[in-house]
Amino acid sequence: MKVRFLGRSAEHARAADAWWRENRQAAPSLLAEELATALRMLRNVPEMGAPYGPMADDGVRRLLLSRTRYHVYYAYVPEERLIGVLALWSCLRGKPPSLRHARGLKKRP
Repeated sequence: MKVRFLGRSAEHARAADAWWRENRQAAPSLLAEELATALRMLRNVPEMGAPYGPMADDGVRRLLLSRTRYHVYYAYVPEERLIGVLALWSCLRGKPPSLRHARGLKKRP
């Protein structure tokens, strides 16, 4: 199973990790560790995240990183054996990320 960061998701992850390391001195690597663990789990069980309501028809799912309170938004494309990470987004931001680039990612039968 391949995992690819799509759109601006790699930028989201870098920015979140930098912020976390700067502002969470007691556990500076926690976000990176929790994200790495989540991606390993998704490789084995790609459907473990909950379908993301507004974009469930496009195959978008969301997985909570419970210790850091970030969501990994992703799409699972079984035909390509691909998990496309769409965003890493804090639950505290108040609004969800723009996931326009996910439209049509999942192939329709």
